[in-house]
Amino acid sequence: MKSFLLLCAAFLSTIVLSAQSDARYHTHTERIAQFSKPNKLLSSTIDAEGNGSLEYTNPKNQVLRFRLLNHRLQIQHGGIAFQLFSYQNNELQKIENFDLQGKLAGERVSQNEAVTEFIIEKKDEYLKKKKLIDAAEGNIDLADDSQEKIIRVKLLDSKRKPISEKEPSYISSKTYWNYAVRMYWP
Repeated sequence: MKSFLLLCAAFLSTIVLSAQSDARYHTHTERIAQFSKPNKLLSSTIDAEGNGSLEYTNPKNQVLRFRLLNHRLQIQHGGIAFQLFSYQNNELQKIENFDLQGKLAGERVSQNEAVTEFIIEKKDEYLKKKKLIDAAEGNIDLADDSQEKIIRVKLLDSKRKPISEKEPSYISSKTYWNYAVRMYWP
């Protein structure tokens, strides 16, 4: 009985310590004005050294994520520190990238895209492909269907102005699915 109580106490202290460490990182969410309150922790992979990622969510169907390295915000490719995913009816609408200060951050090595908006132009086609991808839990190689013009992307710069393009850009259903389940990191 005594060992059971000790085990329970150890388990509870682990939960409390984990919650406290995640709470200390919660202040980072305040840097992103577009991420509304109240918000709560969705997932954490932070290890004892303070390395890993955190995702927070809110009632507006947004997910804010960022990575830590030694308990400090980690800057990703292009100066990106935060990514804000916005969903509507369980479909990814856009991804916004932010720097350490919470300002929109464009991909410096490409076209300065800071916001990616997704437009599903052929919903029925995408839902068929999504069903296949979901059934395989993403572990499926599908032919690139971007030429079928199912999902269009619109890119905006760090001033939220459209990035000009000669013709519309399309991505594959699998690529969109990967974005939607947040498999992509800059």
